[in-house]
Amino acid sequence: MSTTSGTSKYVAVREHLLSRIQKLEPGAQLPAEPVLCDEYGVSRITLRHAVDGLIADGHLVREHGRGTFVTEPQYRLHYRERFADEVKGFYAQQTEEGFVVSTRVLDQRIVRAGETVATHLDISSADEVVELTRLRFVNGTLHHLVVTWLPLTAYPTTATVDFTDGSLYKHLTEQYGLRLSRNDLLVSLDTANETVADLIDVPLGSTLLKIASTVFDADDRAVAYGTTHFTPQNSEIFFGLHG
Repeated sequence: MSTTSGTSKYVAVREHLLSRIQKLEPGAQLPAEPVLCDEYGVSRITLRHAVDGLIADGHLVREHGRGTFVTEPQYRLHYRERFADEVKGFYAQQTEEGFVVSTRVLDQRIVRAGETVATHLDISSADEVVELTRLRFVNGTLHHLVVTWLPLTAYPTTATVDFTDGSLYKHLTEQYGLRLSRNDLLVSLDTANETVADLIDVPLGSTLLKIASTVFDADDRAVAYGTTHFTPQNSEIFFGLHG
């Protein structure tokens, strides 16, 4: 299997697998890991990262002792954001529209990545990441809750910088010289657990719009992974797609 310049084997395998399973019926079983490793010419670790990412996104399910199977289609939308080959982020987009954006940082700590975050950032689950939890307000009204994870060794200053009045993306571009060129977004409906319900003041079990986001730099390296839960009054997203 060939890969394009700047694209990791993990990304290439994941995208090829996604295209492959979308043509299969729900319940279809994937070939065993050794077979797929030989087919794609990658290590078991690389293949497992790719499969774990598809499991996290709801495309596959792994059953212990049986194998990995294609799941039923879900009401989710996965798309890539490309705006003038630059990802600006929520803060810049809203302020350019004339809105006042403010942030309340609820938590900013260093944790182990764990399987889900590691899969999206293409790192080891034992690696340390910065976990940043924020409430975002637009014109003084709560808009959403966002939790973002960034590799600590790559972006150590994100563990200590005060993001109350600033943009995380702007800090990354200015501090590290990054050009954020792609944002993979998974849009879905989620049920508010106790923590989310309490933080955005909705009843436990409320249905909320959720977006999982992975931002990449110009070399197609994952920079940050995050999940956003929107308040009910802001559970709407507009798509403007241009060929």
